[in-house]
Amino acid sequence: MFAPFDETKARQVCQQMMADLEREGCAWTGMFGALVCQDAAGNEVVLRAFGGSYGGLWNRDGWSPPLFDEEKYKAAILPNDKKIHELSEVPQNESPEEKSARDKERLALCNQTLEKIYSLYRFCCFDKKWRTFADISNGKLLPTGTGDCAAPKLLSEAFAKDLRPLSMAEFYWGKPNSRLEPKTFYPPCDEKCAFILPAILGLEIIYRDQNVLVVNKPSGLLSVPGRGADKQDCVVKRAQKLFPQMIGQPSVHRLDMDTSGLMVLAFDEASHRALNAQFENREVKKNYVALLDGVLKEESGRVELKHRVDLENRPRQILDDVYGKLAVTEWKRLRVWTRRDAAGNERKATSVMFTPLTGRTHQLRVAAALALGAPIVGDNLYGREMNCKPENRGGANLSQEPVRERLLLHACELSFAHPVTGREMSFESPPPFKF
Repeated sequence: MFAPFDETKARQVCQQMMADLEREGCAWTGMFGALVCQDAAGNEVVLRAFGGSYGGLWNRDGWSPPLFDEEKYKAAILPNDKKIHELSEVPQNESPEEKSARDKERLALCNQTLEKIYSLYRFCCFDKKWRTFADISNGKLLPTGTGDCAAPKLLSEAFAKDLRPLSMAEFYWGKPNSRLEPKTFYPPCDEKCAFILPAILGLEIIYRDQNVLVVNKPSGLLSVPGRGADKQDCVVKRAQKLFPQMIGQPSVHRLDMDTSGLMVLAFDEASHRALNAQFENREVKKNYVALLDGVLKEESGRVELKHRVDLENRPRQILDDVYGKLAVTEWKRLRVWTRRDAAGNERKATSVMFTPLTGRTHQLRVAAALALGAPIVGDNLYGREMNCKPENRGGANLSQEPVRERLLLHACELSFAHPVTGREMSFESPPPFKF
């Protein structure tokens, strides 16, 4: 992961931590971290954390606590612990079949214990709400150790105490291994922290410096504030909450609420003007992956349409050769395949790479539905119904809400020149759906 906050002040704290560990003769191996925060009165507050348990202890005075109750944690481990250790011992003259059965039973017990343990984790997020792994895992079993790193401990404690993070850094202490060098700084890990930090921070930060912020927007989150109190939660507001120094209107482009993927924001006015000029002059390169409901026979093509908002059915767009604005999109077919929709029905689908050369509202959604004749899966404005047919509902209540999918459109590639240095910046984000 990219380090979400500036590391300068936190590294100074960490250097002192290293000196203290050296003086104490610390033989423990693991990650340590520091978070420099600001309280409501403007005072700096320093938090410290270690990854996992330090010297066999999860809780130590002066350190950020784990994200679970330790007594409940021990109680969750106890029922299967003895049997797991017994199954870990390799019997003499064990046949391949016996080994397979033993490994299978051991794995089942380990996963059962892990599920119990993970049900205990609670962490405070950017919005002061406490969440659990069930809120972010989508039913998947997370990697062992998720939530035990220093970064989630530090950030959860900071938000729980109403502190604003300023600077965070982590370093490795102990014997060198194949991946880590002692007294070396590392960003939050991709293996575990990538699952939990975006939920704690409210944003998945792909890149950050003093001029620009690149995030990976989730589907269902607005890019900018909408009208009304219920439409204020968005990428811009979340970014400004994490980085109060950010200008009032930092966005230079936006993604539809249902679209996921890469967005860039500016921290200062000069950077905003420079980035905005690149978008206006079509110097920014953008690629989107989409899954279309239907089959495209051609391998590639170019769509040129004039469309505008339907004044009687906002925000839907309609074709209008007189008053519409020209939208130009290049596309390339990736593959045609059969998939199951949210209702369990098999449907033909086409994976497509879209390259928009203009930036019109709903440009890709309109191009797919009205030009290519295959709307993007999950499109609630231009798409086909993705519902289970009444006769296939197995006696379910016919008045129930239809089964829908999210819009399967993702901004996967973004390239622009840095607004200050002019250096070419390129970012990629794999889509969170099968394509």
